[in-house]
Amino acid sequence: MKIAIIGAGPAGIYTALLLEDFEGEVHLYEQNKDIGEKLKTTGGGRMNVTNKVFSETEFNSEDEKWVQTLFKNPHFENRYHLLEKLGIEYQWEKNRAILQSQDAVAEVDRLKSKVLEQDNLTLHLNTKIESIESQDAGFTINGESYDRVVLTTGGMYRMKDMGDSDYIYRLPQSLEHSITDQISPSLCPLIFLDKPLRAFAGISFVGRLTDTTNKKSVIDDLLITHFGISGPAALDFSSFAGEKIELSFVTSVTEKEFIHQFNESRNGKNSIRQFLKEFIPKRLVDYHLDRAEIDQDFMADVPKAKLQNLVKSLYHYPIPPRQKNVYPGSWTTNGGVKVEDIETKNLESKKHPGLYFAGEVIDCSGLCGGYNISFAMISAQIVADDLCLR
Repeated sequence: MKIAIIGAGPAGIYTALLLEDFEGEVHLYEQNKDIGEKLKTTGGGRMNVTNKVFSETEFNSEDEKWVQTLFKNPHFENRYHLLEKLGIEYQWEKNRAILQSQDAVAEVDRLKSKVLEQDNLTLHLNTKIESIESQDAGFTINGESYDRVVLTTGGMYRMKDMGDSDYIYRLPQSLEHSITDQISPSLCPLIFLDKPLRAFAGISFVGRLTDTTNKKSVIDDLLITHFGISGPAALDFSSFAGEKIELSFVTSVTEKEFIHQFNESRNGKNSIRQFLKEFIPKRLVDYHLDRAEIDQDFMADVPKAKLQNLVKSLYHYPIPPRQKNVYPGSWTTNGGVKVEDIETKNLESKKHPGLYFAGEVIDCSGLCGGYNISFAMISAQIVADDLCLR
C-alpha cells in the first residue's frame, strides 16, 4: 500500500513519523525547499507544544458538536504520551509547555533527520501538488498512484505562495469538500493605525483585553511593540475581537480594590509613583499620570476626580483603531474544510474513502500556547492509527 501525505508542516511531519511501523510506502510532499518552514518560527522560535488547560473550549469551529465529539478521543487526554513518542522534549512555563531547547529551528532539523532516516518514508521537496484525481481504487498524484491520501496542507498562512481561499483550498475542493464561508486570520498581534504606546516597545506585563461590545476578554501576557500589542493575550483575543477594545494594565487587583488601597495610603508623604510601581511597569507610570492629569507627587494631594481619571486610564485604556487581521501576520486560520464531511473517529472523508485530513486544514483552530501544534500531533495520530489498521 502507498500513502501520500500532502504538506510537510507539523501535521504532515507528525503523520509521516507516526507511520514508522506502517507496512507500505509513505511519501511526504512539500512545495517549499524544506519541511516545517512555519514551524521554525512558532512561539517566537521557542515553540509552544501543548498546554495544561486543554479542551474543546479552546478551539473554534463552525460545528462545535463535531469538535466536542472529536475531543472524546483518548489521544487528547494522552497527548503527553504522543510528545514522548515523537521525542519532543519540553519544559513548563506557567500553563504552557515549550521546547526544552527553546530552539524551533533545531527541533525542525531533528524532525527532518528522523524523516530522512525512516525506512518506509520518501520525502519530496520543492514539489507542488496542483491536483489529486480520485480513482476507483485510490488516487493519482503527479502521475503516481496511491491507495491513501492525507491532506495536511494547513490554512491560509503561507511561507511561500499567497492566494485566495479557492486557491489555497483547491485540493480538498477538487475532491468535493466544502470550505467554511468565513476564512479569516487568527492569532494576530494588534497593530494600531496610531502608535500611542510606541515609546514603550519591549515592555511586557500581564494585562486584560476586553471587547466592550460582546464583553469577552482575555487575561495573559502582553508585549508592547513598535506597531501595537503582541503576546499570548493579544493573539488569543484577535480570534474574536471587534472594533471597540479596552486594555487593563492592572489585573492583580480589581478597580474597587485598587481605589481602596490608594485611599488607605493617602497619608503622610507616600509617593504616588512608588505606589503605582507595585501594579504596572515603572516605565508606564508617568504615562498614566500624564493621561490622568496628575502632577502631584504625594498621594494625599491627589483629588478624587483625578484618581478616577487614573483608574480609567489603568483599567479602561481605549485601544486605538487597528489594522485588520492579515496574512501572513497571523499564526493560524479560522475556518477551513467543513467538518460535517469528515468522520470524527478517524478523520477520513465521508465523500472519498481513503482520503484523510489532519491539522490546520480542518475547520478547528485553537488558541495561542501550543494548542494548534498539539492538534496537529493528535490528529496525525488519529489518522495514523486508522491507516495502520487498513
